[in-house]
Amino acid sequence: MPEHTPLGDEACRQVVPQNTLFRMTRNRVLSGTTEYELIEELEQAITQALPPAWDLTAEHQPRYGGYRLDAVFRIEAPDGNRATVVAEVKMSAEPRTVLSSVEQMRHIGSTVPGDAIVVAAPFISPLARGHLADAGFGWFDLTGNMRLALDRPSVLIQRYGVDRNPFSTPADRRLKSLRGPGAARVVRTLLEIELPVGVRDLAMQAEVGAATSARVVDLLDREGLVERGAGKVISEVRRRPLVRRWTDDYGLTSSNEVERAVDPRGLAHALDELRTSEDQYIVTGSAAARAYLPADVLSVAPLTTLILYADQPRKLARNIGLRTTDRSANVLLVRPFDDALAKGSRVEDGIRYAAAPQVVADLLTGPGRSTEEAEQLMNLMAEKDPRWTE
Repeated sequence: MPEHTPLGDEACRQVVPQNTLFRMTRNRVLSGTTEYELIEELEQAITQALPPAWDLTAEHQPRYGGYRLDAVFRIEAPDGNRATVVAEVKMSAEPRTVLSSVEQMRHIGSTVPGDAIVVAAPFISPLARGHLADAGFGWFDLTGNMRLALDRPSVLIQRYGVDRNPFSTPADRRLKSLRGPGAARVVRTLLEIELPVGVRDLAMQAEVGAATSARVVDLLDREGLVERGAGKVISEVRRRPLVRRWTDDYGLTSSNEVERAVDPRGLAHALDELRTSEDQYIVTGSAAARAYLPADVLSVAPLTTLILYADQPRKLARNIGLRTTDRSANVLLVRPFDDALAKGSRVEDGIRYAAAPQVVADLLTGPGRSTEEAEQLMNLMAEKDPRWTE
C-alpha cells in the first residue's frame, strides 16, 4: 500500500491539474457514538465530498486473511479508476495510542489490498494527526477533522474541525489541560531539565506538589511527549512538540494581563532605557529571540513590537517614557500569571531576557510573524539539543 505525503492546498494544486480538492463544513458533534456509527459518519463524509458522478460502496467488517477489518470503502471515478480505502476505528486515539498502533496498521496495509488507510475516532488531536501524517495515513473524527489522499483516482479530501477534545467522560478524572500555574511550572522545567528525572525530583525542581507533577507527566505520557523507563522515570522529552502542546492552553496575551503602550521615540530608545532601569522586567518575544541568535544570523522578521514582563506594568511604562494606548501600540507590558514564566532569565548587554523556551512559547502565541521567529529559534536550539528537533 503506498504511503501518501501530506500536501497543503497549494501543493495539491501543483501536483496534477485534474486533482480533486474538496473542503467541507464541519460535521455535527456526536457523543456516545459506536464503532458502527463512526463508520457510517465516515461513509457519509466521503459521499458528500465526492462529486455526484463518482461512486462509493462500503463493506462493514469484511475478512481479509486473518484480519477482520472495521470497514473497506471502494471509490470509482467516472473514468473507471478505482481505489480501496481501509478504515480502522479507534474509540480512543490519544497520541500514545496512535504511535503504538502505527506498526500494526502498517502490517495490515502490507497484507490487505488497498490504496489508503484512514483512522476514524470520536476525536483526533493535532499531535495524533501528526503521527498519522508521518505514517502516511488519513484520519476522520466527529469534530470535522478529516484527511483522505489518493493517487489514482486523484483525490484529496481535507478539512479541519477542532483541536481540543469536546467529549468528556465524568468517570475520567485524568488531567486534560496544561492551563494553569502548576502545569506551566512542570512544562517549563521539562523544557530545560537534565534527564533522566523522577516525578518527585521533577516536582521539587518545578516547585509544585508531587501529585501535580504526576498528573501533568501522566498527560504528557498519554500524548507521547515524554518517554518513561523503569520506575516511571522520565528518560526523554520531545521538547519541540511539548512547547507547541503547552501553547494550545497557554497564550502570551490570553493567559496574562496585558497593558499596551507606545514609545514615540522608537523601540531602540525603549531598550536603551531598560539598560539603566531599576524596575523589575524581563524582555520576551522578538527582541529576546534576537539575543539568542548568533551574531552572523539575522532574524526572519523585523522588530516591530517590544514585549516586556513586569509585575508593575504602568510603573515601568512611566519610568522608561512609554505612553499607554488602546491602539498603534509598539510595546506590550505583560503581568505574568505565574513566576514560572520568569524562570531562567538571563542578562545580556545590560538587558534581562526570558529563558529561550519561554521566548519560544511567547513567540508561538504572539503577534505578527512571531511564529516564524519561534521556528528559527527552535532550529538553532535543536543544533545543540536534539530534543528540540521535530
